[in-house]
Amino acid sequence: MYLKNSFTLILFLVLSCQPVEILAPIEIDTSKLDTISINSKNIEINKKYNSVFSQNNIEEQIQKSPIDVIVEWHNKNILRIGNENKLVINILDASITKNEIDNVDAKKYEEKTIYKYELFFLVEYELYDNSGFLKANTTVETTRSTTSQKYISLNQVETIINDLLITTMKDYINETKNQLSIYMGDYLSI
Repeated sequence: MYLKNSFTLILFLVLSCQPVEILAPIEIDTSKLDTISINSKNIEINKKYNSVFSQNNIEEQIQKSPIDVIVEWHNKNILRIGNENKLVINILDASITKNEIDNVDAKKYEEKTIYKYELFFLVEYELYDNSGFLKANTTVETTRSTTSQKYISLNQVETIINDLLITTMKDYINETKNQLSIYMGDYLSI
């Protein structure tokens, strides 16, 4: 009996000492994303979006908020060429929400509720000449969402949110290139 309990104790100790896999967080490096060159002497970025304090809004709960990511991308990846014009970038919305929803496709033993994460960007671009007259403007809007199980680790939540940020930024950049080429094509260097 003593030998059986000892074996169980040793087995338990060996199994409990196994290393825990810790996943490295996904780094959001905006310098690796696409760039846009525009004929502008100055670029002004205005953060007009103020985070809404609510239960569903999670911007304050994550390491790198969407407003920080989009401002960083504009600072690093919108390149100035030329010595005239002024580009004004107004960030109107950069929100991320987390809502509990019913899992309508749930099987018998799956969770009946899940979380839906939704990211939304709304940015206005205005190009002024040296006299302050508006030459061209456009607005870019992008939204993307994903879902997760209700009970997951914090590391998994961070991975889901960072992945959502990266894919939404790629969508946003493609839409920005498209809109700028339509409305400010004469001032772009592609």
